[in-house]
Amino acid sequence: MRQLRPSELVAILRELQRQKTIQEYHEMRNKWAFLAAVFTNGISALAGMFGKKKPKQVEPDAFISKDLKKAVERLTKKTQQEEDRWATLIQEAKAKGLRGPW
Repeated sequence: MRQLRPSELVAILRELQRQKTIQEYHEMRNKWAFLAAVFTNGISALAGMFGKKKPKQVEPDAFISKDLKKAVERLTKKTQQEEDRWATLIQEAKAKGLRGPW
């Protein structure tokens, strides 16, 4: 096993941080924000039974900060752009008749 260069370590740490951020966002959205939305919608439905106004339904995204949403969107968009770029390069190589690990 070889030693990693500092630039490789930095790239690995950035990727791990990106994955951790995305994972935390999905956990927060799928578990805690969903439970908060269900609880809020249940309480508002009970209150709506006694009132005249129909309550609005609350979405799980309402409990997540806008800054976190923007950061995760930026991270996932960057990854998708990189994948698209590689896909076009692979198609060009195949069209030229080059062989590769793809």
